[in-house]
Amino acid sequence: MEFGLKIFLKGMAICYLFYDSYKACLLLVPFAVMDYKKLKKVKMEKVKKRLILEFKALMEALAASLRAGYALEKAFADAKKDLELIYDKKAVIFEELNSILSGLGMNMELEILLKDFGERSGIDDIRNFANVVAVAKKSGGNVVRVIEKTVNCISDKLAVEEEIGTLIAAKKLEERIMMVMPYGIIFYLRISNGEFLQVLYHNGLGIILMTLFLAAIHIAEIWAARIMEIQV
Repeated sequence: MEFGLKIFLKGMAICYLFYDSYKACLLLVPFAVMDYKKLKKVKMEKVKKRLILEFKALMEALAASLRAGYALEKAFADAKKDLELIYDKKAVIFEELNSILSGLGMNMELEILLKDFGERSGIDDIRNFANVVAVAKKSGGNVVRVIEKTVNCISDKLAVEEEIGTLIAAKKLEERIMMVMPYGIIFYLRISNGEFLQVLYHNGLGIILMTLFLAAIHIAEIWAARIMEIQV
């Protein structure tokens, strides 16, 4: 199971530090579910960031092909050749390009294929590009100019995101340290003076207090992540 090992190790550490019993794993199911959702979200965000960079490169390659006289549908096949010189064939963009080229080979409309690409990616820039291309093709607009504007918009957005990331990098590091500190403090107390915490183990009140403490840590972690999540 994806992320299973990481969640399992964290669960074992919590059972040892907060409950002094591995039977307490049953109490940790809600926290494990939250951790899984968080890790999945982080992975999806990384995939999206990688895809938007690859999409920008695709737009640049499409613009070059259109300037060379290719029709938009044919430009996708030519752009794929250019991208193969830049990215590994396992890159996400190639899966999407293959889907588009396969659809074109079956005489599907490019607008529908791009719209489907945008919906599956969950990226607003790709959705907007698909909508603009659909309008431009119907009205006879300048598709090359549309693509160049898309590239410029994505470039500006990436530059802003990079600047924001640089500005809050130190705060993110502080947030990670603060989230680890409660576990470190309890571990230190268990190693240095184990009897100090025994009153919180193996009794109803102690279990309730430790569970509330653990819940507070998770709430603080979610809150901190939302504060650091700045949409551009």
